[in-house]
Amino acid sequence: MIYDCTVDDHSYIISGLVKNTKIGKYCSIATNVTIGADRHPTDWLSTHPFQYNDTDNFKPLKITTIGNDVWIGANVVIITGVSIGDGAIIGASSVVTRDIPPYAIVAGIPAKIIRYRFNENIINKLLKLKWWDSEYHFHHKNEIDFSNIEKAVEQIEMLKNKDKVA
Repeated sequence: MIYDCTVDDHSYIISGLVKNTKIGKYCSIATNVTIGADRHPTDWLSTHPFQYNDTDNFKPLKITTIGNDVWIGANVVIITGVSIGDGAIIGASSVVTRDIPPYAIVAGIPAKIIRYRFNENIINKLLKLKWWDSEYHFHHKNEIDFSNIEKAVEQIEMLKNKDKVA
């Protein structure tokens, strides 16, 4: 079930519950994922929604934000209001309770950083490049070595600069 969401280009969700969430481009979201579900009030008379359904008593919670190029494994739960940075990977069956930085690989309950996908220099270049906002990687597939991150970044930068001059 997906509602109150925006899902940008080329992202997909296989199955689950996604609510009150903004999902960036090129995200891969696996089966049985829960993102941004409502929290129940813990300091009210009851935790049951009878007290706030169809009333103004309950204010909407913060939007959950999933960056671009994020991979979310099966059975993941992401608590409402969390922000997942660009390029992050969330391991299967993890519970994300706090923000995840760009290009971090996290797993566990609660999810913790295992490592980063790339070194700090490459991460900074990728965040500056924002490859997901252009079509260079589609139009020039044969000119980009996707399997070598340093080369791919360099080749996309050259293509962007070539277009600026033209």
